[in-house]
Amino acid sequence: MNATTLSAADVWTVAADRLKQKNELLYRQWFQNMTPLRLEEDTLTLGVSDDFFASIITDEYDDLMTEALQGIAQGDFHYQLEPGHVPAPAPAPAPAPAAAAVPERPARPAREKLIPRPGPQNCLAEHTFENFIVGAENRYAFAAAKTAAEEPGVYNPLYLYGASGVGKTHLLQAVTAEVHKRNPAMVVRYATCDELLNDFYNLLQQHKSLSEFRSSVRDVDVLLVDDIHSLAKKTQMQEEFFNLFNTLYGQHKQIILTSDRQPCEISDIDKRLESRFESGMTAEVGAPEYEARLAILRMWRNDILSKAPLGDEFLEFLAANISSNVRRLKGAFIRLASYASFSGNDKLTIEQAEELLHSQLAQESAARDISIESIQRTVAGHFGITLSDILGEKRTRTVAEPRMIAMYLCRELTSNSSTEIGAAFGRNHATILHAEKKVPQLCSENEIIRRSITQLKRQLQRG
Repeated sequence: MNATTLSAADVWTVAADRLKQKNELLYRQWFQNMTPLRLEEDTLTLGVSDDFFASIITDEYDDLMTEALQGIAQGDFHYQLEPGHVPAPAPAPAPAPAAAAVPERPARPAREKLIPRPGPQNCLAEHTFENFIVGAENRYAFAAAKTAAEEPGVYNPLYLYGASGVGKTHLLQAVTAEVHKRNPAMVVRYATCDELLNDFYNLLQQHKSLSEFRSSVRDVDVLLVDDIHSLAKKTQMQEEFFNLFNTLYGQHKQIILTSDRQPCEISDIDKRLESRFESGMTAEVGAPEYEARLAILRMWRNDILSKAPLGDEFLEFLAANISSNVRRLKGAFIRLASYASFSGNDKLTIEQAEELLHSQLAQESAARDISIESIQRTVAGHFGITLSDILGEKRTRTVAEPRMIAMYLCRELTSNSSTEIGAAFGRNHATILHAEKKVPQLCSENEIIRRSITQLKRQLQRG
């Protein structure tokens, strides 16, 4: 190829192939939906669906893109992104053999769309996008959920994951509310995975046909399922859900799932389902940072309290001391707010607040009570090496990198000093400080390392 005769498609074909070889999962999630539009001198313009998509590419994957565009036909290319180009829907996954026995449901007549549908009754009215506090730890998940509500099918499936109590259900129900507000005729089904399981097994126990269950989840425009990891070990329901997924996906209906872990971390689940869950967009919902927690508390103070609002010093105390999840933060806030409303805010002190919230603060302390040894063993198991390797002198990359990650996690998840951590690894404190600086740099350069650290943190904090 000659750089002067290349088309936009020629350049993108080479770059996309490089991206796919480097990380196929990232390629499927982000790069395969980009469309080459034009090539002007050394600048390749790529079409993406929206500003959110463009911001993720430029913020998170600029280095990968730049590297992939270097040295093509002896030329180095730059790129720019142009929002507003929705890719054509991907072909439906091949159905499972068992699905052949189930006839396809015919498409609903167009006139049926004109009939307004009642909104889902099992969603909280306050769970809207307007009431969701956005921070660095959840902005991608928020933007993806909002796009899915505004343009169902652009990100399909959308898979949101994160620890309990960080806002996944809020986002899921916000999508439900937004879709119904924008198009009341659309059929939206929101359910927890446990609710689907109960419906499924109740029909089995009553020896009834599963057609009623299948109709309730297939005859929809948008399906939202909370805590999909509950499918683990449920072999019969996994088969049913696999066929359901294929049916909805083939009809380009929006599917949104939440879980407390990534698809690859769900044990005892069919690999075909794991592959389906990973085939669209996955986004993490992280625990809110201090500033976001403070903003959430201020929002609650305005919405929940009117007669006896808590002073800022109490909100700052709560934000600083309860960081694991929003659910526990709200429980602590309501407890303090209730006390203040009965006794008068001017009579409440920080010391009294500590006493009132003794159990919540103890739970927070226990959540942070992770030992150095448990981190060492967990990291070793994750990377397929031994504890002796972690503590030994081997300097090969397959050992040195996990060792450095273990040191970094010890600084992140324990209250031990760098000297104490160094002693536990047989190193000096300078080595620990080096790991503390180096690992975040590795995370920004290597998506696999970043995901591994996120997974390890969740695993350690779950105990």
